[in-house]
Amino acid sequence: MKRHFHWLLTALLATAGPAGAATRGDVTSDVRQDASSDEASLRDLQKLQQDLETLDDDLTDLERTSPAEGRRLRERADSIREDAVYLKVKMRRRQSDHADGTGVTMAEVRDLRRDVAELRSEIEKRDDHRAAAGDLRVPAGTELSIRLDQSLSSETAVTEDTVQAEILRPVRIDGAVAIPAGSELRGIVRSSQAAQRLQRPGRLELDFDALYVDGRRLDLRTSVVALQDENATRSRNEKAGIGAVLGGVLGGLLKGRSGAVIGVLAGGGAVVAQKGEDVELPEGTVLKVRLEKPLTVLR
Repeated sequence: MKRHFHWLLTALLATAGPAGAATRGDVTSDVRQDASSDEASLRDLQKLQQDLETLDDDLTDLERTSPAEGRRLRERADSIREDAVYLKVKMRRRQSDHADGTGVTMAEVRDLRRDVAELRSEIEKRDDHRAAAGDLRVPAGTELSIRLDQSLSSETAVTEDTVQAEILRPVRIDGAVAIPAGSELRGIVRSSQAAQRLQRPGRLELDFDALYVDGRRLDLRTSVVALQDENATRSRNEKAGIGAVLGGVLGGLLKGRSGAVIGVLAGGGAVVAQKGEDVELPEGTVLKVRLEKPLTVLR
């Protein structure tokens, strides 16, 4: 992984040779401070894990419709797998040292997520090339997998607060991508109720009404139909594929930590916690929303 060589070389030079002996402690301290301040969080790695799983899904779909192209792009994805394995090794070493943090830098996560996005974009372009031209109509009842771009809590949220999310998995109609992954979704907090100690549970109700595709706003009406925390993909992580690489070690780091999803989906699409607890939806929480009316996407 070429982008890691410079970091390794810098670390070696900092500890080698008599000339560096007098300043070795200072240099090492600076390196550790920089690494700590730029360390990826568990949520950053969870987003990467979700992106890798979605890439697996896209490649699998392409292999069904166009086996030759699917195999070729799967070979390109091998370098992404190697980079993911590299991060997995770093995370395991941090675990084995019983040290805090993830052991992975934000730069490494950003680089890998960029590579994933570029490959997925190429897959989507190939889908569009084979599909018929014309506007695409996404029928009512279609479910969209979305990822929150912010944290939400029934303790602090106020009715009419703005909520932002992004499309996690592309929506395809007749082989063409109608709603690309990464498209922005906006909405509001329809209602919020803070918990009362030992009595009333926290409650949040969200309403997403605007989708942005290629810079164009599309009005829509949705309802939340599923709430997914980091443990919901455990069965997927056990399968082969790029999405399985980080699964085990990331699950171990996430287990028992604070900042997990608190709440379950109740009737009417509201998220409700237990009595005396507030609903907590950390950044990166995955929801499924269902279109309540058809959506036409201009091409």
